[in-house]
Amino acid sequence: MYSVFSNMPKEWAVCFMHDCILKEQCLRYYAGKTFPINQLSTLSVLPSAHSGNSCKEFRTMKTERLAWGFSHLFDDVKHVDYRSLRRTMESHFGSRFIYYRYHRGINKLREGEQQWIDNLFHHYGYATPRVYDNYQMSWEY
Repeated sequence: MYSVFSNMPKEWAVCFMHDCILKEQCLRYYAGKTFPINQLSTLSVLPSAHSGNSCKEFRTMKTERLAWGFSHLFDDVKHVDYRSLRRTMESHFGSRFIYYRYHRGINKLREGEQQWIDNLFHHYGYATPRVYDNYQMSWEY
């Protein structure tokens, strides 16, 4: 199984409510159940979030494939299209600095961002889905 803590946001609350009927399908509970023994504190879901058969903080246990690394992203791109594609990606990410964070794997592309890139390249006439240097399965927070 994937490490629940590898991409968990720092300010993400976990759950320790053992009597919850939703616990077996809840990522927050799973994170609480597998909490590292050497960590002494964290944000947690309070019992007031639970109401009857529902919970305001419930999160389904879903995985997603993250990607990073652009070494071969532009291999089939014509020289005339490269600069425009690259600038559009940098603009989408917010800056050249952030673009390189995705390239180096500091930031990971979620599936929606990968789809956005495929759509961008398709708009320029490149129908082949983009291939990244690295992939990692992760919990979807």
